[in-house]
Amino acid sequence: MRKKIQKGGVLIKTNPESAINFFIENCREIVWLRATGNSASGVIFTCTLNEGIESPYEMIRSTDFKSPVKKILIKIVGIDSGVHDETGDEDEVKSWSVPSVFALVSKKLEEEETFKKEINIQTDIFLKTISYLNPLCPAPIYASIKKDKANARDFISKLKIPSGTNVTTIKILDGIIANIDAGSIPYLGILGMEIADGYDTFYDFYRYTPTAKIRIYENMIRLKNIELALKTGYSQGDFHTGNMLINPSVTGYYAGIPGNALIIDFGYANKIPAEKLQEIKQLVSENKYAEALKIFNTLVRSDNLLLSEYPNFYGWLSYNFDNVTNLDVVYDMPHELAEENVKLLALKQAEETATDERIAFYNDSSHSGERDKYPLLPLSNAVKNSLFEGMLSGGKRRNLKKSTKKYKKQRRYKSRRRCG
Repeated sequence: MRKKIQKGGVLIKTNPESAINFFIENCREIVWLRATGNSASGVIFTCTLNEGIESPYEMIRSTDFKSPVKKILIKIVGIDSGVHDETGDEDEVKSWSVPSVFALVSKKLEEEETFKKEINIQTDIFLKTISYLNPLCPAPIYASIKKDKANARDFISKLKIPSGTNVTTIKILDGIIANIDAGSIPYLGILGMEIADGYDTFYDFYRYTPTAKIRIYENMIRLKNIELALKTGYSQGDFHTGNMLINPSVTGYYAGIPGNALIIDFGYANKIPAEKLQEIKQLVSENKYAEALKIFNTLVRSDNLLLSEYPNFYGWLSYNFDNVTNLDVVYDMPHELAEENVKLLALKQAEETATDERIAFYNDSSHSGERDKYPLLPLSNAVKNSLFEGMLSGGKRRNLKKSTKKYKKQRRYKSRRRCG
């Protein structure tokens, strides 16, 4: 019997490299996630497992606890090698181009440390928001930087096989291979994420969803971004609708209201300045959620881009742009904000009711003999630590010798965390 290991927030039945290769080789389809085309550096694909194939992953999520992962996201990023021509301009932004639906789309190369930071941030966010089995983002399941050109090429070639007749996906994958061969992508960054089936980018919902439901989903995402700030101190930094996922039919996250939201792509995530974070906390404590969201419009991305300068992408979150009408609509009058607060507060209360019901269900004494299937909520630190063994550092954590200064410092830090 294969021993399951826990890594990145899911149970993996083998090592991460073998698991993702198995998943890809047994996919029924791999499709480019069109709505993420505006991403400055990455390209994201969805991979769906063939029916009847045993998934190498099991979820740790409320409505799907211990169920097989049937769908994953794979983000591909070009990584700068750090080796530059001595005559070159050090301030020049290195880029590569990928063919999209109608034209070439330029993508900038990321620094290796920037890509690692993104992985660490997403892992940290998942860890800090999994306590009640309703994480804000997908769990990372695989991360790698392919520095050998042949290995990078082979990985992309594997993605082509299940893509079938999807012309756009094949075109993009061929474009990535061409960039690898030409050296425009010196290193290939890969981030794999689990994702429950039924989630799609919010960008696509505007084309066919009634406005009344759109408003509910917008508010779900707004509340998720506030929760992200309160629980982790982060702003996602790139909250256009292609980086927000919605499942319209899942239940159990808002009492009496179907649907749930997730946040992806933390390449531009940034810590919120202390004074602004404190202001958000104060406004939320006064049930002024709409006013708190206004602060997000004043933030900057990790690349120092001011979000307020791009209302068409980011203004919808803070009521400065309406994605339904594609018009600048600034809600800042007291009566307008009050109306929005009523809606946000009602949705927040529905979420809290659903969370209480989930806690009662999982903590029911009748489940005491099946805690592997029904863990006590909130999840203990011991459980959460086992989920993330080594993921933050990108590999297996080294066991520190008890005599080393680093070990003693780590022990003192953990002791303070427990006391706090």
